[in-house]
Amino acid sequence: MKLIVTAALIALTLPSMAAEPPAARPAARPTNYTAMVVKFRAKPGKSEEMKAFWLEMQKEVAKSEPGNVYYDLMVMPSDPDVYVIVERYKDAAAVAAHGQSEKAKAMFAKLGELMAGPPQADYLQLISAKP
Repeated sequence: MKLIVTAALIALTLPSMAAEPPAARPAARPTNYTAMVVKFRAKPGKSEEMKAFWLEMQKEVAKSEPGNVYYDLMVMPSDPDVYVIVERYKDAAAVAAHGQSEKAKAMFAKLGELMAGPPQADYLQLISAKP
């Protein structure tokens, strides 16, 4: 009897063990967000160059994107090769306009040379801001 129960359990679990998990796909970017938290890992030896890149991008956003509320540059204290951008825009139109200046487009073209892998992004919808 014990052998029959064991065989039945194995037979029931084999199909689920053999099934491959579905390929992980990046989450679709929502359409109703006005803020982002994005992490970028610098390639080995490129951390200072990436820092300079983001400082310049911060200036470009301030100059050319009036719909930007804030664009903060941070670094992970536990991993100084990871830069984090926390940014918020006044509305969806301002989000759509982000990075559309000619200078920003040219800068983003260079970003691939500095990044180790794709960025990690979280898209947020504002509920309330500090008055």
